[in-house]
Amino acid sequence: MKKSSKIIASLLVIVLVLMSPMSVYARSQQNIIAQQALKKQLIADKRQYCNWGRDKIKYAYADVDGDNVLELITEPGYGYLTQAVYDYQNGTVRKVASVGQGDFTKYYPNRKIISIKNSGHMGVLNDYYLKYVNGRYKIVAHAVKDYGNRSYDEKPVKITYYVRDQKATKAEYSAYIKKLIKNETGKSFSKLKWKRY
Repeated sequence: MKKSSKIIASLLVIVLVLMSPMSVYARSQQNIIAQQALKKQLIADKRQYCNWGRDKIKYAYADVDGDNVLELITEPGYGYLTQAVYDYQNGTVRKVASVGQGDFTKYYPNRKIISIKNSGHMGVLNDYYLKYVNGRYKIVAHAVKDYGNRSYDEKPVKITYYVRDQKATKAEYSAYIKKLIKNETGKSFSKLKWKRY
């Protein structure tokens, strides 16, 4: 009995050792394929958004959703599309998140969350929390900060909180955000290695 247990344990170790490099290889192969497809998207974004005196587009790569495959983040810089996140899914590139009149602030790859702070204009700024659901990021909580005629350097006149499209108190909103990110620190989009193409 002991001899057969040792043989089974040895075989299990051999299988695990042989399988580990294959999964790492498969992930790296997936990353290579994804990067080739995302490069085409970067070229398409440059063609679409770099005109009227603008000749380069800012971009970066990061594993935003924690799947070990890098996503492409582009920054066309227009009000209606300040930044976009593209993901390679099932052989195609998809825009999974975008922001206008603001910038992505942090991403929480273990929780599949993106935060956006101070997006908006004309006296109203919004904070958003987006969660990755069915292949796209969707707003799950946001705060609307109304400044009226005040400067953005001052405190807002009114803040309205929403959780899953339902009005919430500040305490409910804060508790939901805490539960959403579960003490993950988050990574800053501004600290990515941004390049120009």
